[in-house]
Amino acid sequence: MDLEEENRRKRAKATLSKMESLEFFILPFITPRARHKSLDDFSESQLDRFKKYGYDTKLKQANQLIIFGIIFWIGLAAIIGYLAIKFS
Repeated sequence: MDLEEENRRKRAKATLSKMESLEFFILPFITPRARHKSLDDFSESQLDRFKKYGYDTKLKQANQLIIFGIIFWIGLAAIIGYLAIKFS
C-alpha cells in the first residue's frame, strides 16, 4: 500500500476537533445555504474542503452538528418566548 492511499484512508476516518464541532453547533445558520454570501465563508470553505480532500467523517459530523445546532437555537427561542409570555 502506498503512502497516498494510507493518507486517503486516514483523512476519510478523521473526526472533527472540539473547536470545529463547537463552531458548527453554535453557528449553524452560517452555512452555504445562507442568503448573504459574506456570512457563510467559514462553513462553506470548511465543507468544501471536507468534500475536496475526502474528509467523509468530518463532513457527516459537520452536517449533523448543523442540524443539532438549528434544533438547539429553535428550542432556545421557544423557551425564551414562552418565558416572556408567561412572565409579562
